[in-house]
Amino acid sequence: MAIEVFWGSGSPVAWRVLLALEYKRLPYVSHLLQFSKQEHKSPQMLALNPRGRVPVLKDGDYVCFESLAILYYLDLKYPQPPIFGRTPEEAGTIMRVICEYQAYIEPRLTAIASGVFQGNADLSGDEITDALRSRTRCTRSPTRRAPSRDGCRSPTGSWAMPARRSTWSSSPASSC
Repeated sequence: MAIEVFWGSGSPVAWRVLLALEYKRLPYVSHLLQFSKQEHKSPQMLALNPRGRVPVLKDGDYVCFESLAILYYLDLKYPQPPIFGRTPEEAGTIMRVICEYQAYIEPRLTAIASGVFQGNADLSGDEITDALRSRTRCTRSPTRRAPSRDGCRSPTGSWAMPARRSTWSSSPASSC
């Protein structure tokens, strides 16, 4: 029985799962849902994921949702090629980068994207500039081994605390 993946256009977290399936060269059946028709909230989809969100992966009788959970499942069920590394050190580094992205970068990129695409951004203010600076400050090589208080290194190489979380960020800093 083929893997089925339910996703929606414009969903980066769904793209994450599609990329993993392609990377692992796993055969799958793609179900592109139309957000405009609320297909992700249909009774059939709510039976698979009560939150009514995508992506959802169905592998035989097993159903998994939340993109990182899906990636973890795929990596354990179909280990070659590995997504999360071959050694504990590689896995730790990969998971750290994922956690850093979700805690420090993703909330700010979400603020930028929603501000620009939903038309509610105050382009004359500092919100988008501050978010971009924070994103840049927390981007670094995934192979760096030096520890820091918060995992962020500034572009100049000095250790820096990320910018104070603004009211537009709803994610806790420690989320992974």
